[in-house]
Amino acid sequence: MILQVEGLQIASHDKVIVDDLSFNISRGEIVTLTGKSGSGKTSIGLAILGLLPQRLQLKNGTIKWLGDSNQEKMLPQDIASWSSLRGKHIGYIQQDVFGIFDPVLRMGKQMRMIVRELTGNFSSDVETELRSKMKEVGIEDIDRIWNSYPHQLSGGQLQRCQICLSIIIKPSLIIADEPTSAIDKSTQLNLLDLLRHVRDEYRIAILCITHEESVVSYLADRNISLEYISARNSSKNMVSISLGDSSVSPVLKVDQLGYAHKFGGLFDSTGARIKGIEFNLQAGQCLGIIGESGSGKSTLAQLLVGLLIPSEGSVSINDRQIDFEDSHDIHLLRSKVQLVMQDGRGSLHPNKTIRWLLQEVVRQIGKSKAENEDFSKLLGEVGLSTSLLDRKENSLSGGECLRISIARALLMEPEILICDESTTSLDVPSRDGIVQLLVSLMQNQQLGLILIAHDDSLIRWVARDIIVLSKGEIVEKGPTQEVLNEPKHPATQKIMTAQATLGKKMSH
Repeated sequence: MILQVEGLQIASHDKVIVDDLSFNISRGEIVTLTGKSGSGKTSIGLAILGLLPQRLQLKNGTIKWLGDSNQEKMLPQDIASWSSLRGKHIGYIQQDVFGIFDPVLRMGKQMRMIVRELTGNFSSDVETELRSKMKEVGIEDIDRIWNSYPHQLSGGQLQRCQICLSIIIKPSLIIADEPTSAIDKSTQLNLLDLLRHVRDEYRIAILCITHEESVVSYLADRNISLEYISARNSSKNMVSISLGDSSVSPVLKVDQLGYAHKFGGLFDSTGARIKGIEFNLQAGQCLGIIGESGSGKSTLAQLLVGLLIPSEGSVSINDRQIDFEDSHDIHLLRSKVQLVMQDGRGSLHPNKTIRWLLQEVVRQIGKSKAENEDFSKLLGEVGLSTSLLDRKENSLSGGECLRISIARALLMEPEILICDESTTSLDVPSRDGIVQLLVSLMQNQQLGLILIAHDDSLIRWVARDIIVLSKGEIVEKGPTQEVLNEPKHPATQKIMTAQATLGKKMSH
């Protein structure tokens, strides 16, 4: 046994988050920690790391580290020396892979700095060993990854870089907080196999925090459940979706859209790339987009809201072709197309109230009397109470943060909403509530929806048509049920095979 938790109680100033929790972890085993959104899973992981935020306190119980006989420590008594365990003995794979790496340093340089800081190894062999471990964790095109900035990589690639660092440092315990929530099923399956490899090859214990039953069934030696996780799939909740009128002009038309990111500098190389993207979207219709990590899904979303300038092709809104070099056209595009990001919490200012955030949007679009704007109707549309207006994001659940992000987007009165993996970090009930909301907006406001997701059950539920991306190109498209039930391209088949593998394991 390397970690023992006894009678743990974590509380804020007004409520108990976790109460009387006890468990232990032994070397070389994988333990999963499950529970719905807001049940305290991440707080438990942070408590073990000794990194609870100031608003939370370890009110009762103990956390005992038994990894080495000469390094036995106990919280809260040894809080001052607990930091010596972090990194070297207790590793942490965070859920927010896009926020953990320094955005202004290339990946190779900062990974080398991290290893040197934690191990004290300043020899030239560090880079050689890092590259070897990058290959071990399945990173392809190592030279490109090494010379890339974090924002130029996909979530799956960054997640593998995290695991690579854990392997090379060789801690006794790794805490993995929702390590697969933001990636497609085939990449998810590969990462779960990779975590097993880490456990078997290096006898590293893993505490995996997750809300996905498929992850528990596939990965866990033991499971600690904070409470019951609801419904495995949403098939019982499916509703009839208006398919839109294909005879009318599309609200969005994309024709042969292409983009290639050039790194420039000494090594003239190409990064993110898409080519020949073509589709139409009607009002009140949902288009699903799937693809493996790094296939170009988020790059496409950024192009459609004018965050990137295409190198070829066109985007038309209501038959008006957008000139990406014209600021007025970009303003029009961003008023008609809104993007709801994957990290709902990270897209909200941590030090501003929800009321301020909504008023800021109103001020930006030039509405009068912004300070007295009544947001009750808006919050009602997204299923929230006005009591949230004077709270900040750190007092909201993940689902509430996402609903606020959608409300903020609706203030622009868009015709199209793009949701880029927006429900990945939510438990099943919260996820289903968000999807019901999106369905309602499609039907009641004739909102066009582009749903980027790695969960095929969500795509089946909402989307009439689907496109499959692989290496920046559309490799398959058509009616959702037809494409997913009888996939023809190897990329689609790989995704659906991974889905079936996880589902089969879960049913046993």
